[in-house]
Amino acid sequence: MFSKLSQGVRQRFGQGLASVLACVAVSAGAAAPAEGLNLTAQQVAALGVTSVPLSQSAQGGLTVSAQLRLPAQQQQVLAAPVSGLVTAIQADTGAQVRQGQWLVRLRSTQAQALRRDALQAGSQQELAERSLQRDEQLMSEGLIAQSRLDQSRTQARVARLTAQQQQQAVGQALGSAQVSPNGEITLVAPMSGQVAELMVSVGQRVEEAAPLLKLANLQELSVELQVPVQQAQGLQAGQTVQVLLAGGSAAPGSGELVATVVSIAPLLDERTQSVTVRARLRQTASGSLRPGQWVQARLQTSSALPLLPESAIVTLSASGEQAVFIEEAPGRYRLQKVKTLGRQGSDMVVQGLPETSAGAAPLRIVTRGTAALKALLKP
Repeated sequence: MFSKLSQGVRQRFGQGLASVLACVAVSAGAAAPAEGLNLTAQQVAALGVTSVPLSQSAQGGLTVSAQLRLPAQQQQVLAAPVSGLVTAIQADTGAQVRQGQWLVRLRSTQAQALRRDALQAGSQQELAERSLQRDEQLMSEGLIAQSRLDQSRTQARVARLTAQQQQQAVGQALGSAQVSPNGEITLVAPMSGQVAELMVSVGQRVEEAAPLLKLANLQELSVELQVPVQQAQGLQAGQTVQVLLAGGSAAPGSGELVATVVSIAPLLDERTQSVTVRARLRQTASGSLRPGQWVQARLQTSSALPLLPESAIVTLSASGEQAVFIEEAPGRYRLQKVKTLGRQGSDMVVQGLPETSAGAAPLRIVTRGTAALKALLKP
């Protein structure tokens, strides 16, 4: 019985609200342009429309969404120096490795040939050097002609140059990799960190310069945030940024996270009219931060910002854009498109509201009854 009574009350309430909207639409909506409405005091009261003066933030405390990135200098790719067959892998994805630790072994006939050519060139140089020493001794005793000594000197010079070129070829191809006589190459970690991505498997053939695995050092991360151009004017390198997780809380066991601004992009994003700001953040003791993670970044800007209750912002169904209703006079309302920039406490920081002249009354923004006003607008 109680359920039926409640249902009847809800039905009568919905019918009453529909009647109010229909009445308002007859007197206001049919003659109102798509962006404006004119209502009587009785209609405003019936719809429950309430407006408040627009407030400003105190010296631009702005909270925006940001994303953690891995700085380029904190990652390296281990590549195959020559073509070969992967015979062993020491570390899997996510493993912690130290610099100099062996990670991958390759069996390569190309490396074996390079090593053999270098050894042969070294032997030829040694033979040519001994021959030159003997001819110099014979020349001092007057037993050979000058032309023979010149020939020995030329052969020694050519052999020396060839050996150097072969050694350079081995160095350029293999670098610091260890090569055994049977052509097995042992590749070591160029830096300490974690294996972020393993790109090969045991038994796979790889070509020269093919990536084998990616290493990442997560001890420092980059916080990347988009700041509206008006609020980016006073930002500078060295400024601190408070970092919270996307839910607004600190990372577990980390306390307050503070990043330091390291760069402000010189170019403006034409689509969003924002500037990319990057700040450097130390990893937490628990290692809970990950590249790609969304966080909240709070920073101080040089100018005050307009603040609105979240209830004042409506979403336009046709375009998905955001807007607010401005009360231009009692009963007269105008729709104004805005863009939300971030949060300050429970309020939203917005962009796109018209400026008021000095000494003029602040704009009044509708905070209650926005759904009813939106329903009265022409589609």
